[in-house]
Amino acid sequence: MSSETNQWLYDTTAQLFDLTRRRLSPSPPSSLTIPSPRSLHHRGLIIDPSRTVLIIIDMQNFFLSPLIHSHPAGLSTIKPLTRIIPRCRSLQIPVCWLNWGLDEASLASLPPAVSRGFCPTRAANDGCGWHFGLGAPLPSNQGRTLFKGTWNADIYSPLRPYVDPSDQIFHKARMSGLWRESELLHQYLRSSGAKTLLFAGVNTDQCVLGTLTDACNWGWDCVLLRDCCGTMTEGNAGALAEYQVERNLGFVVGSEEFLGAEVVG
Repeated sequence: MSSETNQWLYDTTAQLFDLTRRRLSPSPPSSLTIPSPRSLHHRGLIIDPSRTVLIIIDMQNFFLSPLIHSHPAGLSTIKPLTRIIPRCRSLQIPVCWLNWGLDEASLASLPPAVSRGFCPTRAANDGCGWHFGLGAPLPSNQGRTLFKGTWNADIYSPLRPYVDPSDQIFHKARMSGLWRESELLHQYLRSSGAKTLLFAGVNTDQCVLGTLTDACNWGWDCVLLRDCCGTMTEGNAGALAEYQVERNLGFVVGSEEFLGAEVVG
């Protein structure tokens, strides 16, 4: 599937998508076959761990700490994520943390639509948003809202033990961390030779979907880890985001499926 220089293979009998590009380059030293029995149009996929990266989005104190917000769906992702991270490390899959991390320059250049999502006036009127303006001071020395280097913008405290010195930590000032080529995450992924990206974090229908969509448009293969993502958006927003990914942007698998994936080679 796709062009001669950038193909997936599809096994019609096993209903597996092979994302390794093995016809175009030497076969990878090992591959990972991930079952996906709940998928719309296939039953699994094969990836090359040596060209795969895990991207964990916005798992920050601001979004997850009960001191600031109530986010049950986000908190439910922690248990599966703390199993996925060691599994990725065992496969030599790099782990990247992508977080909101503003400074004065990025705050000044924010598009109005991004600022509106965090507008306290809008939150007071209709219950939307996060009830604090971006860059506004939070109580109890929690720092300015989502400013780089503050407690509220730091990785959620219970996840801190799972951060390794070898991990890459990137900051963003948009709903996507891949909206332009000059983003440091974009440059890292290009230089690393990554082809497949695994996505986890919050909120599924917002920054996770935004970054994943841009990744797809830039040419990366995208895999959403279903139960490692969560949203506090009401309705079926999470399920709709998963549908969009599986139908138009990539693949959706559960953590148990990834943890049980077969290594070949």
